[in-house]
Amino acid sequence: MAEVPTCAYRVDAELVELLDAQLGPPLDSYVRGWQVWLDDSGPDGETLEWRLHPPARFRMPRGVNPHDLFDVVLQGIAAEGEDGAFAAGGEQRRLDEVWEVLEVFPAFGLVPGPDGLVAAATAALDGRRPDVAGLADHERLGDLWKGKRGDFSVGRALLAQLGPV
Repeated sequence: MAEVPTCAYRVDAELVELLDAQLGPPLDSYVRGWQVWLDDSGPDGETLEWRLHPPARFRMPRGVNPHDLFDVVLQGIAAEGEDGAFAAGGEQRRLDEVWEVLEVFPAFGLVPGPDGLVAAATAALDGRRPDVAGLADHERLGDLWKGKRGDFSVGRALLAQLGPV
């Protein structure tokens, strides 16, 4: 598979709230923690995929359905304690224990390079620029994650591979 124009954001509470305000609830959710949106905010109306990546070794909080995770986190960050922890099902979690990176890339076809993608993502998130951008080899990253049986952070690999914006 060819490298794909990609940009990424380090996750913080403000970003999660901005995702909710600008894109609404995720289109799809996975037991491994990923949350996914598709929208037509590419430079020429192309469909972009927005994907929240969990850290390595993520496990779903006890008692939380994957399709409820985004709402659980939104409620949690609104009421988090001094240490940044919030109730997530039968556990306490911090945001960095749930997601670490938001990745954005073209879902179908190519966007005219990382610069066009950065501009589109920035506009879609009300002016918030990504932290990094460049070309990512999703097939290689997926193989690394599978080979390590989840003991691999796709998000950290993206932050290391892509250049600052």
